[in-house]
Amino acid sequence: MKKTRKKVGLALGSGGIRGMVHVGVVKTLVKHNIPIDYIAGSSIGAWVGAHYALYQDIDKLAAETIGKRKEKLQAFFEPTFRGGLVKGEKVEKLLTIFFNDKTFADVHVPLGVVATDFIEGKQVIFTEGKLAPAVRASMAVPTIFRPVVYAGKTLVDGGVTNPVPDDIVRGMGADIVISITLNNLPSSADVGKIETTLTNVTSRSFEIMRHALTRYSLSSSDVIIEPYLPYTGLSSWRRYFTQEIGTKIIKIGAEETERAMPRIEALLRA
Repeated sequence: MKKTRKKVGLALGSGGIRGMVHVGVVKTLVKHNIPIDYIAGSSIGAWVGAHYALYQDIDKLAAETIGKRKEKLQAFFEPTFRGGLVKGEKVEKLLTIFFNDKTFADVHVPLGVVATDFIEGKQVIFTEGKLAPAVRASMAVPTIFRPVVYAGKTLVDGGVTNPVPDDIVRGMGADIVISITLNNLPSSADVGKIETTLTNVTSRSFEIMRHALTRYSLSSSDVIIEPYLPYTGLSSWRRYFTQEIGTKIIKIGAEETERAMPRIEALLRA
């Protein structure tokens, strides 16, 4: 009797522009022919997850992250002083370019996008409707991005309630859950590098909250990939969009996934 293959799910965590790590993770899993049967993502993890679920083209994803469209990606972090928040119009246009008005019905891998209901304080999981507005809502970092009004709700970043949605992937049907978390705290090497500007204090406080929440929310994970990335505040985000640094960040994700491969392959054989 032929053994049924175990289903593999990815939980792609929130973590701002460091989410380029996810590109390296997916690229390595594909290289090793590891099946990806389900994906759930929060914030930047929602964008990477939705892109791969729709196109299943990791080279296209890498190119759009650090290649010809990197200038457009900077729209994610173009500040405005009105309300102290980041403009939303360019982000929405960019996501529409990425996803071409596609819906969840168009994806090739079952997908869950996590956002947070700002009024009720509960997570919202999108599995239907248009991809662009769902991902936009999932990436609406509080005090940085304006909340998004969509599907009758006022929504903010999915990382507020579920920074690494491993439980969502498990609920979708995954037998093996691989989680990628980007919420490492600074090391001693980062001391003195953290500027206490308003934007950095805000983003860092949100990061600390996500880190603490993540520690309590990985119980559904079979494999946890947790790369260390040098700290960067919002004041130095632009360097992450250079070809050199972007390539290094993707490489870190790939290397950490290579280290996890024996565990992943053992789970698939078990």
